Amino acid sequence: MCNSLSLDIFGDSIMKGVLLDDDTQRYVLSSSAPGTEFAKEMNVDVNNRSVFGCTVAKGSKLVSSAIEKGKMGEGLVLIEYGGNDCNYNWKDVAAEPDEFHDPVTPLKLFEKLYSDLIESIKSVGATPVIMSLPPIDAQKYFNWITKDGLSAANILKWLGDVQMIYRFQELYSNAISKIAYKTNSLFIDVRSYFLDKHNYADLLCTDGIHPNSEGQKLITQAMTDFYKTSSIYA
Repeated sequence: MCNSLSLDIFGDSIMKGVLLDDDTQRYVLSSSAPGTEFAKEMNVDVNNRSVFGCTVAKGSKLVSSAIEKGKMGEGLVLIEYGGNDCNYNWKDVAAEPDEFHDPVTPLKLFEKLYSDLIESIKSVGATPVIMSLPPIDAQKYFNWITKDGLSAANILKWLGDVQMIYRFQELYSNAISKIAYKTNSLFIDVRSYFLDKHNYADLLCTDGIHPNSEGQKLITQAMTDFYKTSSIYA
């Protein structure tokens, strides 16, 4: 194959290129989102269908719609979901710290939906490319979700320790890696690019979950390195 291939991206705010503006404390779109920069560097036609807050269930509907409308054929389809799926309703957790709380998408359901999504992409002759999750900074994120009055004490009581947030998000990223292996899908290990740094937290926004401008550059590098060294590039 050659570098004339098209790339459809189905992801959440990370691949959409969302940043947290420290001055306004509002989310904004970066002018140098990973998909945009990758398209420029590799001269690949990129169609970024990422949506802020998207989960694998919502993403599956977007993929199905694209297939039904004939907007997906032979080419690469990059999938980046999981960050919203592993999140919790922190308001409910803060209100009832002694109760059981499911994440947005329970792990077993996440694995099934993700695997089904890959098969639907393959069914139309497209090639799925699976991306692991960038790591988060648990303390930053804990500070972020409790900054507007949610009980930090109650949330911490439910968690056991702050780093449980990191470990649970890592559980979902590990599941993605396993799914890529089981489905024989192409895989971009973005997470390793971050964890290789001495202080990857410097590559994240103050909310602890969105890569900042430097973090987005690292995602672009991971995509470019993968593309140059895989069999899809010639």
